[in-house]
Amino acid sequence: MLTKTIDRIEKAFLGQMLVRKKLISEFELERALLEQLNSTKKLGEILVERNMISEVELDGVLIEQNMLIGKILLQNNLVSQAQLEESLIEQNHSHKRLGELLIEKSIISEEQLEQILEKQYWQKNGFWLIS
Repeated sequence: MLTKTIDRIEKAFLGQMLVRKKLISEFELERALLEQLNSTKKLGEILVERNMISEVELDGVLIEQNMLIGKILLQNNLVSQAQLEESLIEQNHSHKRLGELLIEKSIISEEQLEQILEKQYWQKNGFWLIS
C-alpha cells in the first residue's frame, strides 16, 4: 500500500499549475508552449517576458511545485527539526526514502506518511495552498 502511494507521487507541470490557479488561461498556456518549441527558454521565462505572469507569481508556483516532504512533515508537526535532519543524514547513507526511514524509526505511522504524500501530491498539482 505504501509503495502504491509513493508511486502515485509525480511532478506537476508548471503550466497546469498556473492554469489551475487561474494565473494564466489555457489559451495563454498554449501560446507560450508553442513559443517554447522554437526556443531554448523555459516556460516560466516566456510567461514572464510576455507579461502573462509576474516573477513573484512564478516563484511562488515553483516553490509549491518543488515542495519537499520534509517541509510538509515539519509544517504538520509530525517531526522535529532535529528528527528531520538526522533522518536526512541517514537517508544519504542508506539510499532509502525519507518516509520509509521515518516509519522504521517509529517517528510517523504509515497512515501519516500516506496523508502527507497525498497532501504533497495535491500541493504539487496546484490544488492545495501552502500555509
